[in-house]
Amino acid sequence: MTPSRRGAIFLLFVTSFPAMGCGSSGGPGTQVSITQTFAIEAKQGAELDVLFMIDNSSEMTEMQQKLYDQIPSFLGSLAALPSGLPNLHIGVIDSDMGAPGDAMTSIGCTAMGDQGELQSAPRSNSTLTPPITCTDSTLTSASDVDHTYISDDMGMQNFTAPLSTVLQCISLLGDTGCGFEHQLASIARALGADGAGPPSANTSFLRPEAGLAIVILSNEDDCSATPPTELYSLNGGMQNLSNPLGPISNYRCNQFGHLCVDPASGSNALEMPPLNPPADAVQDASGMPTLTLTDCQDNDTSSGKLTPVSQFVAGIRALKADPDNQIMVAAIIGPPTPYTVAWMPEVGGQNPQPGELWPEVEHSCGAAGGVNPSGQIATDGSFGDPGVRLAQFANAFPNSAIGSVCDADYLAPLSLIASKVAQLAAGMVICLNGPVETNAQGQPACAVTEDLVDSSNVASEKSVPNCNENGNVAPCWTLQPATNCEGGGTGMTVVVSADPAAATANNETILVSCPLCPGAGAGPGC
Repeated sequence: MTPSRRGAIFLLFVTSFPAMGCGSSGGPGTQVSITQTFAIEAKQGAELDVLFMIDNSSEMTEMQQKLYDQIPSFLGSLAALPSGLPNLHIGVIDSDMGAPGDAMTSIGCTAMGDQGELQSAPRSNSTLTPPITCTDSTLTSASDVDHTYISDDMGMQNFTAPLSTVLQCISLLGDTGCGFEHQLASIARALGADGAGPPSANTSFLRPEAGLAIVILSNEDDCSATPPTELYSLNGGMQNLSNPLGPISNYRCNQFGHLCVDPASGSNALEMPPLNPPADAVQDASGMPTLTLTDCQDNDTSSGKLTPVSQFVAGIRALKADPDNQIMVAAIIGPPTPYTVAWMPEVGGQNPQPGELWPEVEHSCGAAGGVNPSGQIATDGSFGDPGVRLAQFANAFPNSAIGSVCDADYLAPLSLIASKVAQLAAGMVICLNGPVETNAQGQPACAVTEDLVDSSNVASEKSVPNCNENGNVAPCWTLQPATNCEGGGTGMTVVVSADPAAATANNETILVSCPLCPGAGAGPGC
């Protein structure tokens, strides 16, 4: 384990002893000796708030099940960290923020959706193989812990079933949510990053000092638009190509949310994906016109009708004092490329013209025959559309990983969180204020002691040896360089390997005491 900022106690002891032929720094005949001592409450560990944003629109069942299957491994990797399982808050939200407009009934959306409220109801799905049934998440209210999220903080839990079982129970959100997904707006609303404060049920979820991990699972791109908006309405027009915004469909999110380059046009200019086939469109194998676009990005210009991705990034970053190190984003989405618009016969139109073709973006991953020819092939029923805005959001954070919803499993992006939490657990460390005196064996003369309080509250104390002197058998300690010292700068710090006996202990305290060389090479062992 690495010394963490939390719970650290720092002391300096200064004594004098007779000079031994060395230069004096404490007056005639004396030599100043400095012993630096600090303690680390190691079992306090890191604090981590994990927010899962799970797309609950149509045809998300297969992807939700893959996340469901990965939850035990994800939590197991957190528990296996050298500092142990972090002090956790885990919340789940969906992508449904509604789609206010004059066609809500026909598109299956409400005006408001779920507004980023944490979802904690037990979920079942009888259509899966095998069927999954959960009737009780075992989440309970405690005096200072809301039951809308999972809390496992300093040994206090607001649930009784195994942790992975609880998270699995509330994660299968189904596929009846609004098809105009507001993944980013839902995250911002849930955390109060939109300037309005979080929903009342979410108030205690986010802790200022904790690391924040955001996990996005979605097979379509973000379509967050700030009300009032005309994007989800017919606006007095008809459901066909005569409507200035085109038919009400997900393509509106592409047309008014992305800017792309059309390489075949000979121009490198960023333009909106077109409503009608341009002159350089080509026919696919079925004879339908297609247009492949590249370098797609968020449309944050005046022609865009979605909330700029940069606005969401700024709001999330503002939640933390050190966002580059405190925020992690894992996005499991449709690959942003390839990006091809295809025009297909209209479906569900209102007075369409004969032979009217409506645009749609081909899946960037999915089953063979139903996916872009250059896309990722999936064999498990998964599919995804280019997640341009979602990828841009994730890439705006230094600690991020992007995986495909069509991957066989989601281990890689979820592993990022565990690896970054290990760094978070290290946090700021206490570094020694100078060179350490050495003993007769030429090793640092530090004394390291471990105090344990076991699960029965029985206290014990033992000396921890130097790893170089005991064959590197845990627990043992070493001096290692550090760049994240308390107060800034660089230096050497004491790192203690994990004690297997501490895994089930109620508390573990490491006491470190190191004699420092009093001057430039002066003093015993210097």
